Amino acid sequence: MHTAKRRGSAARWTALAVVAALALAGCGPQEEPAPSPTATPSPTAAAPAPTPTPTPTEPADPLPEGAVTALLLGTDSRTPGSMTGQADAIMLAQISADRGTLSLVSITRDSWVPIAGYGSGKINSAFARGGTSVMRDTVSAMFGGLEIDYVVQADFEGFIALTRALDGFDAENRHPTRVTVSSTGRVVDFTADPVHLSGTDGLIYVRQRKGLPQGDLDRTERQRAAVIGMLERIDEIAAEDPTQLVTVFGHFAQRLKITGELSIDDMIGLARLSRELERDDVVSLMAPITGFGTQGGQSVNVVDTAQTAALGEALRAGDIAPYVERYGTGY
Repeated sequence: MHTAKRRGSAARWTALAVVAALALAGCGPQEEPAPSPTATPSPTAAAPAPTPTPTPTEPADPLPEGAVTALLLGTDSRTPGSMTGQADAIMLAQISADRGTLSLVSITRDSWVPIAGYGSGKINSAFARGGTSVMRDTVSAMFGGLEIDYVVQADFEGFIALTRALDGFDAENRHPTRVTVSSTGRVVDFTADPVHLSGTDGLIYVRQRKGLPQGDLDRTERQRAAVIGMLERIDEIAAEDPTQLVTVFGHFAQRLKITGELSIDDMIGLARLSRELERDDVVSLMAPITGFGTQGGQSVNVVDTAQTAALGEALRAGDIAPYVERYGTGY
């Protein structure tokens, strides 16, 4: 069983910051919010009576009641801000109803599934065929009608901006490799564990497939490890200077897109709320497949329909612990 618990780390997992960290654009101001100025009454107007401000007892939770599920998409578009192309990173992030557990579930891009309104195909083509709504409907149907509250999209430039805004992050690295960048000849060293990722190296790390023992399956694990590393980095920033979160969010707000209502203020509230949590387990796994095959001359991953149905039942219930207890998290 592979769980995504960082070794030797005493930091609390920022489970509630996953949406705050990754779902920023398209849902509020696109600039860093300025501090609210102190109201100054005009010479002809009477000053308003001050309103007592109650002392907050706990951070506000802006999320809907119950378990909350976000669909995270990384597209292969190289055109900044286009949000087009194939969805080569597909991941569900579910926060439990008690806000104490975060589950990350990857879907391999070559999974052969029914695509809402388009017959069957590789799941990564659902986004190219019908956009966000078709992709969301396809993933929802794959898991038996799972309700998806938010869809978060990032292209290459968005992921790089996120990495830079965090000033890099550490990620668990089960398969050490070295990668030569074809365009520049630069050799990128991913032999450490954990590995520190900064600049464009984070994108190279999560996109590598060749050279990994199980190719795309190992790549999905790297993508989940990167999300966990980013969350831990946000936790560090919040511990050092919570006000810096506004600046961090502002840096990459214009590079990502979210479908669903969540404002910048809500995101800051999520990050603050997450600081109140003790260390939580982050459950990391991949939607099950039975193996590999071909469809119309294409190499595809064959979905394990029975086990996927069990995973969907657990996700719809907002608790994948029974699923993990029965099936584990390996692949």
